[in-house]
Amino acid sequence: MIRELIRAAIYAPSAGNCQPWHFYVVKDFCVRKRVYEEACRQEFLKEAPVLIIVCIDRNESADRYGKRGETLYNIQNTAAAVQNILLSATDMGLGSCWCGDFDDWSLQKILQMDSGRIPVAIVAVGYACFEPSAPKRKPIDEVADFIGEWEARREEATSEVRKIEHCDMGGTIFHDVNLYGVEISDVNLAEGKIFECNLSNLEIYDCRLDGMKVNGTDISSLL
Repeated sequence: MIRELIRAAIYAPSAGNCQPWHFYVVKDFCVRKRVYEEACRQEFLKEAPVLIIVCIDRNESADRYGKRGETLYNIQNTAAAVQNILLSATDMGLGSCWCGDFDDWSLQKILQMDSGRIPVAIVAVGYACFEPSAPKRKPIDEVADFIGEWEARREEATSEVRKIEHCDMGGTIFHDVNLYGVEISDVNLAEGKIFECNLSNLEIYDCRLDGMKVNGTDISSLL
């Protein structure tokens, strides 16, 4: 499973396909304890059975892209590799956590790193004791600027009707989904939740709406 996580990491995009990364996979308890004590003192790093330390091989991008490669591309590339590890771990039923708060020199010493390698992240991996809830995110309109008008949709692009029908989706959570033009019929959506979705021109017929709330307000009695 750990090899699959590393495989996912090395399929991350990198500037010029330089792949300027190196990974230390730490399973030894004594080494993990030293990482905890000397580098960052975050308890979960000592408790996790595996630590993956993601490092920059500093010369890989710098040789090709100079200072920008060294100071920017290297960080972007290794961050993409870390994200792939996190997503793949979740897909495999594992828990993981990204740590960036540590002392570089101490970590280099503990792992006896080559002088050209710089640690940028520690990823703790194991089986989670609980399923964490997603932290609150800023709304899209607060973090994104849309420049220019949407292009008019061509007739042929809207000719095919999208449908969801004859299925049980009770408890389903829709988040940031475009449901514009979708026809939903004979579907159980009880106990479901819809967040930040496009429901423009929504029409509802012959549906049971007991307890339906919009922005926390019960409107089912008004329909």
